[in-house]
Amino acid sequence: MLKTHTQQNSRSFTFPDKWQDNAEMQMLFAIFRPRHLSTEDYDIKMKFWKDLITHYCKFHRTCSFSLQELQLQFMRGEQVPACLNSVIQEMHEQKQLRLLSEYEYDSSISWSSWLISSLVQRPLSWGWQRLKNTIVPETLDRNLSMEWVHLEVLQNICNEIIDKVLHKNRGKLLHFDGFKDLCKDSDISTATDRDLTTCIRHLNTQNLIGLEFIMKEATRCIHLIKIPADNKDKHNLVITEADHAMHNLQMTQSNLLRQLETLEGDIKFNDDKVRQYLKENKRQMAKTYLRKRHLLEKNHERRSLALHNIESLQLSVDEAQNSGVVLDAYKIGSKTLQKVLNDSGLKYDNVDEILADVRDTLDQHKEVQDVMSNTAALQDEDLDLEKELTDLLDESKEERRKTTPPSAKANNNNDRVEVLISDEDMLAMLDELSVEEGSIGEQAVRLKKLHT
Repeated sequence: MLKTHTQQNSRSFTFPDKWQDNAEMQMLFAIFRPRHLSTEDYDIKMKFWKDLITHYCKFHRTCSFSLQELQLQFMRGEQVPACLNSVIQEMHEQKQLRLLSEYEYDSSISWSSWLISSLVQRPLSWGWQRLKNTIVPETLDRNLSMEWVHLEVLQNICNEIIDKVLHKNRGKLLHFDGFKDLCKDSDISTATDRDLTTCIRHLNTQNLIGLEFIMKEATRCIHLIKIPADNKDKHNLVITEADHAMHNLQMTQSNLLRQLETLEGDIKFNDDKVRQYLKENKRQMAKTYLRKRHLLEKNHERRSLALHNIESLQLSVDEAQNSGVVLDAYKIGSKTLQKVLNDSGLKYDNVDEILADVRDTLDQHKEVQDVMSNTAALQDEDLDLEKELTDLLDESKEERRKTTPPSAKANNNNDRVEVLISDEDMLAMLDELSVEEGSIGEQAVRLKKLHT
């Protein structure tokens, strides 16, 4: 199948500078001579065509092509490159190209048949092609329409799809057209739907998306595309009955939304008609459109209720899925905790024994602290008693001082009172004294002591 590109793209595609050199391009368009005759020229020519094919595929956003297509695109006037078949064979041997038919392989065929095809039939076929090319000129090759896939360009487009589409739409189930619209909205373009289909099949072989096929006009076509919520779980790639149910709910929801938008437009149209005929004083026509508006409003109400029920079901399903995720997290957490407890030896008996030892140690420590605090209390009590005795002695002395008369105080040797008497008073007192005989000496001595 030939792919046609717009004239604008064809004009925009730029060829190398040497494309205008007729002599050099005549040499590049010729068939390849055996490599051993001129290794350097052979490698330069091969690199030129490889780079040109890669540039062509990247520019036109196509990952698949045929030999016939390349010959038509790379024509110079009426001159057709006669060496492209050798270039394609070289790129295929170096794992730069792959047959498009390999991406359209029917998965219902057994693995043994696929292995035989990959390891026996295809190598023999290519061996025969190589042998035939040494006998039959390349321009007479019958495989002009064989489709090839450029793996580098294919992977580049797939990487864009992964980054811009898959990462932002996890857990969705889409029709092929819906997936195509997502790619278009994400500025991911391909030359044809067949290129996009090839990319989707490649993503499926990498276990990044799940596919479901249908038969249309004896052709196996992609019907549903499942983007798993977790790209690490390969079991999520299988499209189950639950996925179909959720997909049907989503499709019904989308249809109801479109129907509601249409009904709202019809209701507004009939309402405008009613107002128009009322202004024109055509009451019968206004009643006709008013009845129609009432019917549309009832229909709108029924569809709104159905949409509400579908959205409620979707929310319930999402909640159940989230609950399942939470339950799985509980299971994982429980197993992890049990493993940690077993590895660390945290069992009931061990913990109880250790805690009992801790309690005994704490009790012993408390007893030591109590003994030390009692000794300190006795010392403090002795100090308090000594202080209290001192205070009592001071109080007793104070009371005796208050109750003892002045004469007793004077006679008390411990509490001597100093009495100051002048000489005149002393002489006056001596004149007034009358003493008995024999006591003068003692009285004089006593006064002398008192005076001193």
